[in-house]
Amino acid sequence: MLIRSALRTFVTAVALATLAVAARAETFVGSNIDSRVLVGVKANAQGVQAMMPEGWTSVPFPSGPMKGSNLLLALIDGVLEMDAEGKPLDPPSRRAAVLVGLGKKDDAVRMYVFRMITTVPDRDPYSVATAAEIERTTSLAGPANGGRESTDEWRIKPAGGGELVFSLAYKTGKRSWAPGQLFPHSAAKPDFSRIYRYEQLVDLVASTAVGKPSSGKFSMTSTVTDLGAVLDGSEEIIAVMDVPVYVRKVFLP
Repeated sequence: MLIRSALRTFVTAVALATLAVAARAETFVGSNIDSRVLVGVKANAQGVQAMMPEGWTSVPFPSGPMKGSNLLLALIDGVLEMDAEGKPLDPPSRRAAVLVGLGKKDDAVRMYVFRMITTVPDRDPYSVATAAEIERTTSLAGPANGGRESTDEWRIKPAGGGELVFSLAYKTGKRSWAPGQLFPHSAAKPDFSRIYRYEQLVDLVASTAVGKPSSGKFSMTSTVTDLGAVLDGSEEIIAVMDVPVYVRKVFLP
């Protein structure tokens, strides 16, 4: 119950924090089915602030499993992406490592997309994409009715050099199916935003914020020059969430 409540708190807190969107007509532009790993990081504060648009101040996630994180790394394994008519995009699948954070200006709080390191850089709605090779190796073993041993390794190699590696090995727990919505903005073009309405299957692997210890181990290293200001070796992982199923509809406001 504690884990499920914490996940609801996280989804609600992020949605409310970024809800400053005027009521207006929406345009449906597409949908996608992914699997993901979300990593909440307490990163170099000056480095995160430097990625914020002018006039916005970086603030940490206020509550839930990610509380205290000032940077969220989303590792995305896109299985199928479709346009508004339900036709698969070309290519229909992709992988990406996306860096986002919360910014505050007066009473407004926004989620900003800082970087999108991706295998399909031409698909760049936020104008922050860079090309990369991304390898993912996963395994799942164990009984049909019970926790399973899961391993997951990501190797992100941007065209500009360096490598970001995230490794995870843990025993799966009680997963939760939860809806949510987000209103992310582009850090490069702050007036541009999209609306995400999604459902996801979540396994909270670990969270220092809610006192959830990991049933395994995880690690992250980076030699990516472009990320050196935020991932400088002093970063602390606050939480890890495994999202084996993520289904989303995308709208423009």
